[in-house]
Amino acid sequence: MLRFCLIGHRISYSLSPVIHRKVFSLLGLNYKYEIVDIEPSELEKRVSELFSKYHGFNVTIPYKVVISRWLSALSPEAKVTGAVNTVRTSDRSGYNTDIYGIVHSLNMENIDVKGTSVLVLGAGGAARAAVYAFHMLGAERIVVCNRTLSRALELREHFRQYSIEVQVEPWERRDDVARRVDVIINCTPIGTLSWSSPLSDNVFREGQIVIDMVYRPRLTKMLKDALNHGAKIIDGLRILIMQALEADKIWLGIDVVREDVYRQVEEEASRYV
Repeated sequence: MLRFCLIGHRISYSLSPVIHRKVFSLLGLNYKYEIVDIEPSELEKRVSELFSKYHGFNVTIPYKVVISRWLSALSPEAKVTGAVNTVRTSDRSGYNTDIYGIVHSLNMENIDVKGTSVLVLGAGGAARAAVYAFHMLGAERIVVCNRTLSRALELREHFRQYSIEVQVEPWERRDDVARRVDVIINCTPIGTLSWSSPLSDNVFREGQIVIDMVYRPRLTKMLKDALNHGAKIIDGLRILIMQALEADKIWLGIDVVREDVYRQVEEEASRYV
């Protein structure tokens, strides 16, 4: 029996087990998926266990960047972003399926972001995936705002070596930037299990695309505020499911990135948000 898991810290809220177990069930596979919560001080000691015990694992906060030091190969996307969220243990290879979670979610809504301006809130692994996803899709201008300015500047320098230009604005200017851009994506945990938003409620406008990587609650305060102003929204649950399907494709060698699979998994996962 193959075993899979999600590693991170303080991640008991994660829906990844629900999603992957449903996919395995749909495929008639008796595989296991579990959460492995690791203290930051324990990660180095636990890595060998991960590679010996699991066929693959997902990676979330705060290990998406640091995990690459134990990997033998990175996909082109993982290399460029410097962030890994999916590992195949047989060859110690790392991937970034968060990128495709965003891309597939936009495609499902037939949203074309070529030539647009994008505000990315955050500077962690999810933000790196968002920057690369929108670069791939042809966005014209990408602006990053993060609570810690130095991390945003570090992100900008990382992408510059790959000829990907990112603008950085201080966190205090995020509302001003949000009013001017075509697309907004929240890659911070702000709003998780709380009725809070990284942006003021009056920054949105009709025709904007507003995306929240937070999925608990599914309709976050930011998304509700955006809806109230006529914006088009994409919620974090959709992105979570689509990136999970991409991970299963890598692990199993089976293309499960299909709308029929998505709908069945969404029906299951929506019971928990």
